[in-house]
Amino acid sequence: MKKVQSSIQRGAEYICTKIGDVVTAIEQVAVVKGLPMWEVERTIGAGIRKRLIVSARSLMPLQPEPSPA
Repeated sequence: MKKVQSSIQRGAEYICTKIGDVVTAIEQVAVVKGLPMWEVERTIGAGIRKRLIVSARSLMPLQPEPSPA
């Protein structure tokens, strides 16, 4: 599998715009039409976790990165 460089970090938390929830990035699993696809995990309830695959484009950082001064 060819890895595509993206700003997604393994283990970091993101807002997934596709489901509107906070998810944790697990690993890049594929590239579809030039877009990296990531396996992410979200917590549903009391210790219940669900994994799904989304494009890196649908993952937004929880806090915006500080802009250079």
